[in-house]
Amino acid sequence: MDGSSYAYYMVLNRAARKEADTRLGQLRRSVSIHVFTHRFEDSLSREVRQLAEELAEVSSRVSVEISEATESGDLLRKFRLDTIPALVLTTKDAPEIRIYGLPLVYGFDLLLDLLISLGSLAEPKPELVSFLQSHSDRAPRAPVSIDLLVSRYQPASVEAAAVLWRLIKAEKAGFGTEHCIASIRITEDFPQWIHRSDASNLPCLHLESRETLSWPFSDELIAEKALFGHK
Repeated sequence: MDGSSYAYYMVLNRAARKEADTRLGQLRRSVSIHVFTHRFEDSLSREVRQLAEELAEVSSRVSVEISEATESGDLLRKFRLDTIPALVLTTKDAPEIRIYGLPLVYGFDLLLDLLISLGSLAEPKPELVSFLQSHSDRAPRAPVSIDLLVSRYQPASVEAAAVLWRLIKAEKAGFGTEHCIASIRITEDFPQWIHRSDASNLPCLHLESRETLSWPFSDELIAEKALFGHK
């Protein structure tokens, strides 16, 4: 991919870069943004890649790996990706989370929150871990898809993403498993997802059981519906 013709185009404005610089200074360990894009990038794929690259310029604790979809079948299967462009956020000994689309506006806030959560040493929410452990006999034995549909223009998207992250982090701590395939899907970039989930309100969770939960939803509710309601 040749990005030279876009060398002077920046996805993040000065205020956003300053915010990223301040907030990513809280990172205590390295985090990775794995970008999946097309060989011949459309504008959406290009901006998703450039956003990740610009964040890596801001913080030395953020690394970026770029994969072209047609040459990355093994990785697409490993991360269970179904759409391009996509970001997969990872760090050592932590569950991964996927973002489909371009996380700007409130999507940018949730992206920074997730990076900071991945790169911090904070423990998962004890009450949620205890809740899961008390239902360990109902723990999932196979992957469970949990899709959070958000609008980049709704502030509630930030808090909804935080709830989803708390769940997948608590699952690892409570069950010792990583069965949740947690994805955040930005509907402005992929409006067909709204029709697929038949969701009338955003943010909302589309679950493996084909049940849809509209915001607000508690930690315990999505644990009950997502992890225990799949059977």
